[in-house]
Amino acid sequence: MKKILTILAVFMAAGCSHGRKPDNIKSTPKAVEKKVSAADTVDKPTIHYSDQQLEAFLDSVGRLPTQPLFDKVSFLADSGFKHQQQFDTLVSAKDLNTLKKAIRRGAINVKYARRIFNNPEIDSSCTEKSIFLNYKQGLTPIEFYLFSKNNGDLDEYAICIGDPDHCPNACLYFFKGNRVIAMHKFYERFEPGLYHYKDSDGKTVIYYCYMFAEGSNQWWFNYFFYKYDGNKLIPVLNVLENGNVTMTVERAFWLESTVQKTNPLTIKMVYHDQFPASFNDIDFGPYIINDSTVVKYRWDERSKTYQGNYEQSKLTKPQITSYYLPGDNLLFINTHYQTLKNGLHDKNKRVRILNYLNEVKADGHNYSNKKSP
Repeated sequence: MKKILTILAVFMAAGCSHGRKPDNIKSTPKAVEKKVSAADTVDKPTIHYSDQQLEAFLDSVGRLPTQPLFDKVSFLADSGFKHQQQFDTLVSAKDLNTLKKAIRRGAINVKYARRIFNNPEIDSSCTEKSIFLNYKQGLTPIEFYLFSKNNGDLDEYAICIGDPDHCPNACLYFFKGNRVIAMHKFYERFEPGLYHYKDSDGKTVIYYCYMFAEGSNQWWFNYFFYKYDGNKLIPVLNVLENGNVTMTVERAFWLESTVQKTNPLTIKMVYHDQFPASFNDIDFGPYIINDSTVVKYRWDERSKTYQGNYEQSKLTKPQITSYYLPGDNLLFINTHYQTLKNGLHDKNKRVRILNYLNEVKADGHNYSNKKSP
């Protein structure tokens, strides 16, 4: 079987709702950029290992330490999550008044926005508000999100420069009173939504979906949760919202999360995995895994993060991470070892599991510097 082509993650923010992704993400996809080498264009003969060799391979991967595998796969998403821009900048009363007037009009002069936020990279080409409204050159849409007030005055809120539904470079500025405390890139074309709620300690939590990649039959979005903590907006939870590969590769998979409630924060996950028998097989075969679970998160004041109660869930954090695009086979095999081992006793699953293990072992997929049996 051919190797999965390298998928380059696209860094841009995307809003997301609690439901399934709308049809337009499938009907008008933005192609995921791929690199194709000359070697990828030539079919290579598949090495066929014996059942004994493949079971020994499964056992060897199952014995690998999970943490290094998890760290490698989670690095990209964690970097985007934790390294949003932090500020501590006061905005004058005059400039706040300029912003309020612009919000009422629905657009702001790009020159003013660049000066107020000291950001020369605010995109002057983002003039579109909707298919029915385009502002003249020099103006860009402005959006306002209110989280809380204090004695009738604006306390916690956000202002987005550029319409996040049409502008990939929209800048979302978070405020505490008259102070700018953070800026995130915010792009919500496929599923609009910037959500907020009060945590059990009375502090405001905001969350949205960050888009790493999307395309035909494959995409990757994570929920990013941040919390107001004094004059800071701190990262508190990064969890997969939807990881999906629905095409003939070594492993076709789907995991989708929905926020069920916020106190306590409770997320339901629905997931499945299939192993196509061959690269050209449009029948993905029986579900090797087809299940759902609920993860409840508690606030940990010491680390100032949400911690999942995975002991009461069917999935661990590394197992969830194995559904990141493009899907890491070593981490998946390692964290689902017992499921795969048990599946070998099912005659309907055995041939698919062994074929999957053969493809992974033959490709050497993510198995560098390890001697396979």
